[in-house]
Amino acid sequence: MIKNPERLSDVRLACEGDRQAFGRLIDDYGGLVYTLLQRMVRDNDTAEDLAQDTFVKAWTRLRSLRRHASFPSWICSTARRTALDYMRTIRARKEVSMPEESFVDTPDERKPELSAEGITLLEEAVGKLSVRDRQLITLAYWNELSFTDVGRIMGIPEPNVRVYLHRARKRLREHLRGHENELLQQIN
Repeated sequence: MIKNPERLSDVRLACEGDRQAFGRLIDDYGGLVYTLLQRMVRDNDTAEDLAQDTFVKAWTRLRSLRRHASFPSWICSTARRTALDYMRTIRARKEVSMPEESFVDTPDERKPELSAEGITLLEEAVGKLSVRDRQLITLAYWNELSFTDVGRIMGIPEPNVRVYLHRARKRLREHLRGHENELLQQIN
């Protein structure tokens, strides 16, 4: 949910066709959209292309947004569907060779910073998770969205989000087993 009155005003103006207001929304939510897409497709260039597609779709469908305050969830849902459509197309072409590139370009300033080695360990572990688990962890922890918002974006009831996140964290812990001390030492 949008809590900043300026952003809410930008959504309203963008819905009325104001391109500058929509540009401000892209500036504000572009990182969130890119991060979600990058963690889903695990390729930086593809994530950039899909982010552009997401915002083009959003611009053309913005008038269908019923509640302006739900723009963050709505844009993330649009991004998620765009990525899933892309992944289905790739699978249909039998080109399922997703590169194992980095899904974190810069550490989030709200979290302790890991060294390059720590980030690599974490990336490798998250990269071993299913697409759904990567999405859940990205939305809930990296983007710090509420369980309600994560549920809206992914089309999962909120109580199930809690259960699925618990299971995703458990699988992530299994992939990190044996590296706990390394990660703790990597925190700056």
